[in-house]
Amino acid sequence: MLFRSSSSLFRSSSSALTTPSGATPASAGVRRCSWSRRTLSAAIAAALTTGLLGLVSQTSSATPHSPAAAAAAAGEHVPVIMIPGMTGTPSYMNSMKSNLQTNGWPASRLFTWTDTSRMTQDLAKAAQELSAKVDEVRSRTGASKVVLATWSASTLAARYYIKNLDGADKVSQYIGFAGPQHGTTNNGCQWYVSCQQFASPNTPFLRALNSPTEVPFNDKIDYLTIRSANDINAVPVDTAVLAGADENYLMSGPMAPNHFQIVSNSTALAKMRSFITAHEIA
Repeated sequence: MLFRSSSSLFRSSSSALTTPSGATPASAGVRRCSWSRRTLSAAIAAALTTGLLGLVSQTSSATPHSPAAAAAAAGEHVPVIMIPGMTGTPSYMNSMKSNLQTNGWPASRLFTWTDTSRMTQDLAKAAQELSAKVDEVRSRTGASKVVLATWSASTLAARYYIKNLDGADKVSQYIGFAGPQHGTTNNGCQWYVSCQQFASPNTPFLRALNSPTEVPFNDKIDYLTIRSANDINAVPVDTAVLAGADENYLMSGPMAPNHFQIVSNSTALAKMRSFITAHEIA
């Protein structure tokens, strides 16, 4: 916006500066201007034009410098990859995808995905597959970064990707719905490797993932968690909190969603949208 305003200023000012040199003389009796006067006028005009060009150059450098802000300024949203939890399929995220599209996200910037095991394998392996998906989305869209909207077990795979692989420079925002970030007491699913990894706060996987920080590279990435007091899967409720996150959002009251409803809940999705747009232009 600043660049466009400055460009308009440059065009109108340039016209004002060049008009006098081409204007009809005020008196019909004046046959010509002196050479020295024309030379002086040209010099003044050139100096002022140079100054205005400098102004345009300075204001253009004030345009948003982050990829997310640049995309927002261009009227584009950063691509969003939506990932379900353990045993979930990409279709589980269709409500979220439809909600974003209804609220202005083009379909070409929205992706649902899960790994080959549906988040039941070692979550470090799922993170490696996520790395390939992020690169695919970046290549397809031309975007330098993506938003990761994760749910349940995939919240951990995404954080592993950011911390230990190449996600730090490819992710602009991390959003975790109902994540067992510190394990869960509802852990009767340990025939799956991933469930073993978040079966308690002290598993080797979680100890490594949460140390020394729960929000790796938070100087580059914005973090939001969304949890519900009515969730009986990721329990206790504060297991979904990330220390140091930009926002840890709690939904409570009788109408708060359960673990399975949270990724299609209108209030939760409104919070996600507002967070994304606020940080796209920050």
